[in-house]
Amino acid sequence: MSADLKDLFPNGVPTSAAEMQQYLTTITIDINNAQGKKTTTQITVHKKVAEDVKAIFRDIQASGFKIKSVGGYSWRGAAASNNRSHHSYGVAIDINPNENYMIKNGKIISGSFWRPGQNEFSITPGGPVVNAFARRGWSWGGNWKSSKDYMHFSLTGH
Repeated sequence: MSADLKDLFPNGVPTSAAEMQQYLTTITIDINNAQGKKTTTQITVHKKVAEDVKAIFRDIQASGFKIKSVGGYSWRGAAASNNRSHHSYGVAIDINPNENYMIKNGKIISGSFWRPGQNEFSITPGGPVVNAFARRGWSWGGNWKSSKDYMHFSLTGH
């Protein structure tokens, strides 16, 4: 069950990074780093999703999945599109972008490859990372039809 932007912004969707600041918070999340060591890192997200994001990453850490990098809020356009990325609204997260590429019409848009089962940083369909997000209503870009964005999770389905 994904959320609409209007649910997150009842007074209207922000049109600038400055307007967006009032809705953001930087949180500490639990991860296993690239070496498999339990640690923490910080990520900026919409205030309304902060507690779910913390819980999602606790589940991911418990699964043993290793994270090289993770990104949340970023005021920017969407890759290969004229639309605004939902990272701009703090409701999208990318994990290990190099090892979980975005591909559209057979062309790599972002990242280098995706090799689930072969590369320990690639996200596996139906695996613990996808399931941790799905349990809380987030969707995975690996399930998109027109393109695949294996690094990308979002509350809004975008």
